[in-house]
Amino acid sequence: MKYKIGVFVCGCGGNIADVVDAEKLAQTVKSQPDVCFSIVHNLLCSPDGKAFFVEQMKKHGATHAVVAACSPKDHEIDFQRGLEEAGLNRYMVQMANIREHCAWVTRNRDAAFTKSLAMLKAAIHRVHLHEALEHKEIECNADILVIGGGIAGIEAALLAAAGNRNVTIVEQGPTLGGRLPEFEEVAPNMECAPCLISPRLSAISEAENIKILTHARVTDIRGYFGNYEIKVEKKARQVNEDFCMGCDECINACPVSVPSDFHRGLGERKAIYVPFPGSVPNCAVIDRESCLRSKGESCTACADACPLEAVAFDQQDEYFEIKAGGIVIATGFESHDPSSIGRLGFGSLPEVYTLEQFERLASSNGPTGGKIVKRDGSRPQSIAFIHCAGREELGYCSGTCCQASYKLGILAQKADEESTETPKVMHFHTDLVSSGWLGARLLDKAKKTGSQFQRIGDPAATTIEAKGGGLRIQYKDGGNVPQFHDADMVVLVTGMKPNSAAKDVIKMLALTHDDAGFLAEDHPILRPAQASFEGVYLAGCSSGPKSIAESIKQAQAAAGTLLARLQPGKKLTLEEMIAQTDEDLCSRCLICVSVCPYKACEYDAERERVVINEVLCHGCGTCVAACPSGAAEARHFTDHQLRVEISEVLSD
Repeated sequence: MKYKIGVFVCGCGGNIADVVDAEKLAQTVKSQPDVCFSIVHNLLCSPDGKAFFVEQMKKHGATHAVVAACSPKDHEIDFQRGLEEAGLNRYMVQMANIREHCAWVTRNRDAAFTKSLAMLKAAIHRVHLHEALEHKEIECNADILVIGGGIAGIEAALLAAAGNRNVTIVEQGPTLGGRLPEFEEVAPNMECAPCLISPRLSAISEAENIKILTHARVTDIRGYFGNYEIKVEKKARQVNEDFCMGCDECINACPVSVPSDFHRGLGERKAIYVPFPGSVPNCAVIDRESCLRSKGESCTACADACPLEAVAFDQQDEYFEIKAGGIVIATGFESHDPSSIGRLGFGSLPEVYTLEQFERLASSNGPTGGKIVKRDGSRPQSIAFIHCAGREELGYCSGTCCQASYKLGILAQKADEESTETPKVMHFHTDLVSSGWLGARLLDKAKKTGSQFQRIGDPAATTIEAKGGGLRIQYKDGGNVPQFHDADMVVLVTGMKPNSAAKDVIKMLALTHDDAGFLAEDHPILRPAQASFEGVYLAGCSSGPKSIAESIKQAQAAAGTLLARLQPGKKLTLEEMIAQTDEDLCSRCLICVSVCPYKACEYDAERERVVINEVLCHGCGTCVAACPSGAAEARHFTDHQLRVEISEVLSD
């Protein structure tokens, strides 16, 4: 190939020209190998400058371009587009950053010129080694999979469906809705929780382009952004969803009662049950672990009572294969179990409750109809909230628990209108977290309605024990002085931890996560809804503790980004500056396979070599840096190209 290199020196409106003699620089490199012209322009990034660039490349029939100007991060893309306009491959340009590296770091004109000349010569020698990288595109699937059916997953599914995408939502529980149906009111502005979730459940059940798979789990994920293949296992409900209308006849007939998970063990449900009124799907489900038939008995009470013959004991688990272009993970959270903290008495002292249990007591659809009563049915005269219960085990603050306790303290004091006396509420805390002005306003409201707050010293020194007919809390105050407080009920304010279901998804996709197990965002500021794997997005508490509002915002960001990137009929553009491997040099050590953050390095057992999946590779260079034999190399940043450039800089 005959090289004809065009050199452009930009004055950058004085940013460069005031320190570096641009004309002298251009004249000096005219004698460099294969340079066909060298010219100065005052501002190459301007519209006139860009047109000038294309005009000169065409006029001289140049095959390559070298631009001495600012940072490639600022305007390299403009010159790449200029090459394409001139009929050349966009990668036949090399920039020398003489603004940030020369003009902006010294006022010594001689030193600035000398360094600029060395960098420009290096760029000229390097551009000889540039290759015409191929622009590739692939067909993509615009459908979307949502894993998790809480409020974040529902919001992501609805938004994606509104963009005319086919959506499949997979939820491991028997119904959609997550935790929100368990609430009466929502912090921080005390909104009606059923009023928030019910319209969303109705909308998702009526959406024609959303497929709902409850009582299901994802068992395998293969592929890459734009072309994922997902396997899903759906457990048999043993009730036909098409026939069941939620009439409760089967429930009334069932002879088995077990603790209700919806009521957090404070109430009971039958072995066949509807999770909650208005659940989606509004269909009963049989708890196989509790059902007498599952234990070998011949009970058919529910089937006999069903007027629509919806009970189907012989129903089998189903298996689905789903194709999608993008995935939203909205697996939610679990609350920390305080059973392991013996000094707090949960599980051994009947009147010690978790925050979730107290939420059910305060809810009108709870086991007590919204009345705050003890297990013996009597009303408590005093209630104590112990903040940060188990925080020393979690190792972090969940940020939402304080506001939930403020809310429940307010509800506790207005829960029973028949009572002339409301219970005294005391909050024991180390820190108080009130996010934003709404959180601060909720705290003020809690104080005005009678809630009292006591700062404690060492939280690990707090203990709860039975005292007479109530409970005694022993603690150290802010001055570390031992104190005690008597209460009829104690509520342990526990934090959030990752949903155990997320572990399987993390393993399938090799996703990055933090020490606690929450999924990590690709970048917490610039890409807060994107996971470390291309085409996988995060919503809600899958990536850390969040409020309902924060979860919805992230879900909207996840779905919105996928809608923008996955468009029916539009192909996906692949990264061109990716890694490649030399089969002759590869030792099959598989270090690259283990370190690649995008899982683009794969071992081909049949060919006995490592191959780079061009769809997954982002050209980050991790495999190149890790490869001990030098078999891995980054296109456009090969070892040879870099050595030539560095050598030329050092030669002067």
